[in-house]
Amino acid sequence: MITLLATSLLLATASADHHGNHDHHGGHAMADAETMAQSIVSADVRTVDTEARTTLLRHEAMPELGMGAMVMPFAIHERVDIALFQPGAALMVTVTRRDGELVVIAAEVDESVG
Repeated sequence: MITLLATSLLLATASADHHGNHDHHGGHAMADAETMAQSIVSADVRTVDTEARTTLLRHEAMPELGMGAMVMPFAIHERVDIALFQPGAALMVTVTRRDGELVVIAAEVDESVG
């Protein structure tokens, strides 16, 4: 959980620092806004492709990203331990949208399931 909070704080701080500079283009502001929206949800791993760093997750609703509960594919950020993504695993994941793609930026075993 500390990792999830630290990741959220780092992303918020980096984005806030960037927004202090008003000499950027509108596209950068949109990319920052896209990256800032995050959702932390419980998810079950259905499949994983370790080479492509993608996974198929059944996840709870992610209102911060405008999504209901469903099964869908996600990219897995390179800093996330892909070994956690075993079919059948219950995880708590932090998801954001980058370049129009949903990306898992943090993950840990969901201790509440069991």
